Amino acid sequence: MSDLLTLSEGAVLTHLATRAELASGVLPASDDLRLWARLADGEGVPLAGGGRIRTSLDTGEPVLTGPDGWLDGVEPEQVVALRLRGGTLELSVTELDDVPAERAVRVVQEFGEQALDALRAFAEGLEPSPGVPVDVVVLELLMKAPETFADPLPPLAPLLRNASLELRDGRVGIVGAPWDTASVADLAPLDIIRLALVRSALRTYGEGADLSKAVTYLSRSEVVLARIADEVEREPLGPALVEALPRTEPAALLLIARSAEGEGRSFEASGLISEVLSLSPGMAPAVRDAAEYAACRTDPGAPLPERAAHLFRQLLTYAYRPARHRLIEDLIALSVRVAEPALADLALFENDVVGEFLDARAEWLRDDEVELLESWRRTPLRLWEVLGVSGNEITVAAAVEGGGAGERVTLSDELLSGQALPGDLMLTRVLGDGTGPHVFGHPFKVDPERREEMLALLADPVDPYAVAAFFRRPRRAPGAAGGDAGSASRPREEP
Repeated sequence: MSDLLTLSEGAVLTHLATRAELASGVLPASDDLRLWARLADGEGVPLAGGGRIRTSLDTGEPVLTGPDGWLDGVEPEQVVALRLRGGTLELSVTELDDVPAERAVRVVQEFGEQALDALRAFAEGLEPSPGVPVDVVVLELLMKAPETFADPLPPLAPLLRNASLELRDGRVGIVGAPWDTASVADLAPLDIIRLALVRSALRTYGEGADLSKAVTYLSRSEVVLARIADEVEREPLGPALVEALPRTEPAALLLIARSAEGEGRSFEASGLISEVLSLSPGMAPAVRDAAEYAACRTDPGAPLPERAAHLFRQLLTYAYRPARHRLIEDLIALSVRVAEPALADLALFENDVVGEFLDARAEWLRDDEVELLESWRRTPLRLWEVLGVSGNEITVAAAVEGGGAGERVTLSDELLSGQALPGDLMLTRVLGDGTGPHVFGHPFKVDPERREEMLALLADPVDPYAVAAFFRRPRRAPGAAGGDAGSASRPREEP
């Protein structure tokens, strides 16, 4: 600790105080003041004027605490300066009108270089995080150039963010660093670095910036290209960035195509994918996209029921694309994984993914297919009671509150009729296929004791998140009947 005090002697760090911080009487110390949090850990550091400044972790994040009223002279949105002098911290309010620019540049450069070094060390398995601790960099700056923090500089957090660096839990990394370390656990070290650098180039693009290195990284790793393409579909590129990407490069064209797909312009995306494959016939992400787009063009000679089943499969594929997959994952997070087939139906219809599909891909659909999809959009999710089973036919009635029965429907379904029993309650959406009612999704069996609870959740408008949460319940007792996850049309047991 004595070495730390000696090295930090005379240094001043700043922080922009907020109203909430002043009301609570603490200063956050994850970023701007992290070196002082390290110094004040344990017994604390004397505060000029009396008392001690200590580091507290009671709220999870490190904060600096002091004696009662130690921040009374500070107003919201004022810059607080904490200087170490003679082993004591001095607190004051400062104006940043005359900042030594060369020192601020030195700070930014040092953090940027060490952030890159941290990314490389993480990729090679030498460090647990892709970012470098803020206090470590500040100390190294003090060792290299003690005068760096002799005068108040802008608070570190906004200074570094303005320089296109990211801060997480007291660490600094490049924009696009893989802070979710598990997400890159399966990547080779070089691909981790490529992924982060491409993300950084795309997310920090400014007019006239050189994207050639980013495109090269994409071209050299199909794994990285596939991940970046998925991310671009989730968060489409801005017009300036699309314009800047070289259309002579298949990897760049794929990103432009995925950006168009993410914005609901599938027809345009399809044309771009064709260009990609003309330049790079074997590019796997483009091959998959081309196959999906081609599947939207159904056989005009096929009967509508056959095309209806195909359309439903295309809807599910569309729902699982990167731009919409989160809708399903969010529902699963509230429920259980075994309920995913039923939750995919919720995402499709209650979030109107069907409508998005129509907007994006109607140019490939035939008139009767569009009419069919529009009718599906108007079809509600219902709880159905099985009335009887005869051969391949199953008769169901819409359950209504109070134990009654509503609309009756007879379905012809070999799998469903082979699994359902009179009295079963099935949560499903009965859709028309052009000739009659049909179940395309995965029915879920609902416990009769929870009938009224489910019916209450199906009141218009249906809250898909409430329905998802319904399926989160204790595991059935050993020996209780359970659904078979392998069948698309048999009623599955409620988890």
